[in-house]
Amino acid sequence: MKKTVTAFLLFSFSINLANSLEGSKVSNSRIKMLNGKYAKLSKYYEDGPVIINFWTTWWPNCEMQAAYLNQLNDGFNSAGLKVLGVNINSPKILNQVRPWINKRKIGYDISVDPSGKLSDEFDVKGLPTLFMVDKNGIVINKTAGFVDGDESKYREMVTQYLDSENIKYEEFNFEKESKVKKDAILQIDF
Repeated sequence: MKKTVTAFLLFSFSINLANSLEGSKVSNSRIKMLNGKYAKLSKYYEDGPVIINFWTTWWPNCEMQAAYLNQLNDGFNSAGLKVLGVNINSPKILNQVRPWINKRKIGYDISVDPSGKLSDEFDVKGLPTLFMVDKNGIVINKTAGFVDGDESKYREMVTQYLDSENIKYEEFNFEKESKVKKDAILQIDF
């Protein structure tokens, strides 16, 4: 019973957040990249769609989702898809981002937002929160949270967009990620 209520609340929370920015144009914010340089957000959507994902190092669902986003980035890159991860760790644990990325071999670009400025612009309320933005900078999809199986929704979201734009892409299927991590240690620093 407890699991059913929790799942329902999580599902309801995701639905409530899903439509708040759809159809809106994103600002062309200046974003700080993990390497210390700055970039404009438009750099990521000007040649095709971008998935912008707000995440943190300390939440296990962000880790599972990141593995699937890495696969999407690799699988649809030739069709113009980019993935941009926006880490929102607090300033005192920002130093954990690079080792986290390296350990998991994340291949997409990472921006850091320790002050929460960009996450506020996107009205991020929960983690992870994912936005798909088209080549014109319009938010076409927003999802909050991640549960096993959401990766299929992400693939469908990407292929629907590419099909609507008549962009060719190769057949893509996810390699299933393990939900169970051996010797996992959960550290939460706030």
